[in-house]
Amino acid sequence: FNRTINMIQQHHTWAPSYKHFNGSNHFNMIRGMENHHVKKMGWSQIAQNITTFPDGKIVVSRPFDIAPEGSIGPTANATGIAIEHVGNFDMGHDVMTKEHRDTIIYITALLCLKFGLTPSVDTITYHHWWHYKTKERVLDNTADYDVKSCPGTAFFGGNSTKSAKENFYPHVIEKMEELKRELSTS
Repeated sequence: FNRTINMIQQHHTWAPSYKHFNGSNHFNMIRGMENHHVKKMGWSQIAQNITTFPDGKIVVSRPFDIAPEGSIGPTANATGIAIEHVGNFDMGHDVMTKEHRDTIIYITALLCLKFGLTPSVDTITYHHWWHYKTKERVLDNTADYDVKSCPGTAFFGGNSTKSAKENFYPHVIEKMEELKRELSTS
């Protein structure tokens, strides 16, 4: 990689969601997202570097050496890798499959190991923590700002920093330790 990476972004598509996924339309969905990003949003190509799917499959969507684009803003994008999870993980909508959950944890842990990151609010960020208009990080101070719910109000227990610290980062850390053990024995 030629870019410095110090942040992994977590996003959900909201739409398309699980109801649009049929188990074999991974690339059609990617093309649809890219079409929307280029034609409607005006970005150069698909915004995210990685896309995860309900069946646990992963598609590299944008080269890692090219910073992601999108509404999270240039500060987070400059040294970030964006992961887009197909689904609407707001409360009352898609219930994440085990395969999807495992993949999200796995790919995040693998990226943390690759780039020497320790899971924290500074290294694994949720779109929800960024002001939609100013692109500044607001963390949990979202009531006074225009923010998206992304990666969802039910994403690993919620989209707050407390939820990330209690319900997401521990799984990523556990997977990182597991991967380190596997690498040391091979």
